Amino acid sequence: MTTRGEITEKLLAALEGVPGLRPATPTAESTAARIPWDWDGIAIDLDEDVVRIRLVATRLPLPPLLRSAADALRPALIGTPWAGASLRLVVTDLDRDAV
Repeated sequence: MTTRGEITEKLLAALEGVPGLRPATPTAESTAARIPWDWDGIAIDLDEDVVRIRLVATRLPLPPLLRSAADALRPALIGTPWAGASLRLVVTDLDRDAV
């Protein structure tokens, strides 16, 4: 059985293959350096029927970028307790240099 930690790692790895998106994490680098924590992992919520991933877009336009992300992320859920869950991609911020 796949644990929450394992599926989070799989989702983050799949997201790395999508140029133009990154996990939405706290921006205080000094805090991140002092506190050992899986900062990228906090961008992912795993509920019974919804997998929610908060993202920062570094490219535009958003619709094809989000389709690419969904195509990359959905296979990571196959064979897990979240295989039938809705995948909700939430863009929380847009990088100021996004083009």
